[in-house]
Amino acid sequence: MSGKRRFCFWNKIESVTFSPMLPRLQLFQNEWVTFAAFFGMILILIALSEILRSRLRWTTESSRKFVHILVGVCLLFSLFLFQSNTQPIILAIIFILINGAALKMDRFAAMHATRRKSFGTVYFPVAYLILVLGWWDDPTALVVALLLLTFADTVATVVGESVHTPDKYVVWQDTKSVQGSIAMFLMSIALISGGIIFVSQCLGDPIPAPKFLIPKVLFIAFLATAAEAASSRGSDNLSVPFITVIGLDLFDSMAASNEISLLLVWIVATLIMSFTATYFKSLTNGGALGATVIGIFVFGIGGLEFLIPMSAFFILSSILSRLGKKRKIDRKHHFGKGAQRDIVQVFANGGIPMLLAIWYLYAPSQELYIIYLASLAAATADTWGTEIGFFSRKLPRSFTTFKQIPTGSSGGVSIVGTLGSILGAAAIGGISYLFLEDVQVLIVLTAAGFGASLIDSFLGATVQANFECTECHELTELDRHCDLRANKVRGIR
Repeated sequence: MSGKRRFCFWNKIESVTFSPMLPRLQLFQNEWVTFAAFFGMILILIALSEILRSRLRWTTESSRKFVHILVGVCLLFSLFLFQSNTQPIILAIIFILINGAALKMDRFAAMHATRRKSFGTVYFPVAYLILVLGWWDDPTALVVALLLLTFADTVATVVGESVHTPDKYVVWQDTKSVQGSIAMFLMSIALISGGIIFVSQCLGDPIPAPKFLIPKVLFIAFLATAAEAASSRGSDNLSVPFITVIGLDLFDSMAASNEISLLLVWIVATLIMSFTATYFKSLTNGGALGATVIGIFVFGIGGLEFLIPMSAFFILSSILSRLGKKRKIDRKHHFGKGAQRDIVQVFANGGIPMLLAIWYLYAPSQELYIIYLASLAAATADTWGTEIGFFSRKLPRSFTTFKQIPTGSSGGVSIVGTLGSILGAAAIGGISYLFLEDVQVLIVLTAAGFGASLIDSFLGATVQANFECTECHELTELDRHCDLRANKVRGIR
């Protein structure tokens, strides 16, 4: 297949110095002394914020935002202190351990206290660790990602909370506001523009021409805003910087291939297709946002070779989901599954293929492309097995006990559903033949997809949480039924 080599992530990890180098502020002759002083300064600042919170009676949200910005500025400052990424890596690991322990023991309220349970303070140093591991030799990516991590989300939260009657929406679990998302987008534009220009001046490079800078800024701002909108319990502290650096690398790779216009056209087309799917109730609004992000990365990285198999999966699976729609409404009531896919279902099926496509961006190979196809074959086999098996005239049987269970239950298998799984895996295998022209790959993909569907059925029968309604005593996969919290009877959640 015709894959273009773009970047090598492993080279990024192996490199321990900036190339080119940001101006270095040498506080001490020895960088370990600088590290000790820097680490101590961060601890002192966090302790002072705890004192200020108590003395000034700040709200928990205000103190958390203050510490978030304070630590973010320190991490930005760290980019100018160390020539090697060894000290930043150690710093990140230390704070992952400290913040995790503090969160579990409910200490340092200035850092952790929120009106809802959040793991944002742990995601923060995890994001920093990923950045300094993978992008230490890319100052633009580091600066832009840390700027967004430090300021953009905070501004979005402040604006959203300051509006008396915000327009609220839910993509995943957390409630967001339209006003906050607009603020996130506008602030991201300012920070990305400023970050790129600042780094260019530090390195003595010319500022990118507007025809490259403007679409680049808008592209990254859109991705960052989407990541924040889809976040839950502080996960944006991880997703926003991660999607930022990946987006920057993707844009630069397409700019090098003179494909920026193609990328922008595809983004518009993806938005139109995704939200058309919401009109026909194939996707929720959150599902449409997730499908848009997945589509952007899959097409931008792999082109039609990656896009056609994934599009075939989503389109054909959506058609199957709509067959027998009236009966499936009842299935959704009992099991939480319906024809309209939300963002969780979209990423459950498309998340792993998207991550494999991102991996392909940095290390393209035919073997990795086949693994990508195998992940789609697995998703298709599982989905088609469920959708086609739904029309079986006989009740499915548990994968582990072989006892009859209600149609749609996790861990259930039937002859019709099994044939559907094989057909789904074979469909992806057949599409792969268009690009690879290899019968052996077709057979391997069919077998891999079907095998994965069997593993999924086993996990559904043993691990998937099942609940009993306290009102009607119905067994369900929903943790709430009849407007009451249901009791878990088996599995984990």
